[in-house]
Amino acid sequence: MPHFQNTPGIVIKTKTIKESDIFVTLLTPNLGKITVLAKGAKNIKSSRLGSLQLGNIIKAQLYQKNDFLWLSESITLSQFLHTKKNLTQLNLLFYFLELLNYFVADNQQINLIYPISEKVITAINHNNLANFIKYEIEFIRTLGFGLPPGIQTAFDHQDYIESQKLIKIHLESIIEKPLQSSKLFK
Repeated sequence: MPHFQNTPGIVIKTKTIKESDIFVTLLTPNLGKITVLAKGAKNIKSSRLGSLQLGNIIKAQLYQKNDFLWLSESITLSQFLHTKKNLTQLNLLFYFLELLNYFVADNQQINLIYPISEKVITAINHNNLANFIKYEIEFIRTLGFGLPPGIQTAFDHQDYIESQKLIKIHLESIIEKPLQSSKLFK
C-alpha cells in the first residue's frame, strides 16, 4: 500500500532521465542513502528543481509505492550555493559527495553518518578547512576504517594541507582507484 513520509536529506547526486524527470540520490538520517524519482522536476512549473542542487540539505516528502520511492515535494533547509563560493569550496563539496557515494551503499543506513555529513558540508560552506578535516576524520572513523597515524599527527600540528593530502591518499587506497573529483581542479 502506498504511503507518504517526510525526511531531511542531503542531495549527493542527480541524474536527468527523459526530459523533465530526475533521479536524486539523498543521504537521510533514518533511511540511509536512497535514490528517488523526482517526476517532472525539470518542468518549468516545478518548484522542486531549485532545492535539488548538489550539497543542499532538504526536507523531502517521499511517496512509496511497492519498493520504489518518488519525491513528491522538497523544501530547501540549507542551500549550499546560496552565497558565492570559491573553487576550493566547490571542489571540496564534489570530493565529499563522491566519498559519500563510494562509501555508503544504496539503502544502507550507518549511524552518525548523516549528522557528520551535515557538519562537513557546513564546514565547507563556511570555508573552514580545520573543521572540514576534523569531521572528515570523524567520517572515516565512523565508517570503521583505520586512520594512519600521519593524518592525525599532521592535523594536530595544524598542517591541514598535508593532512588532507594524506586523507585523500588513504581513501584512494581503500577504493583502489583515484577519486574523480580530484581531476576537476589541479
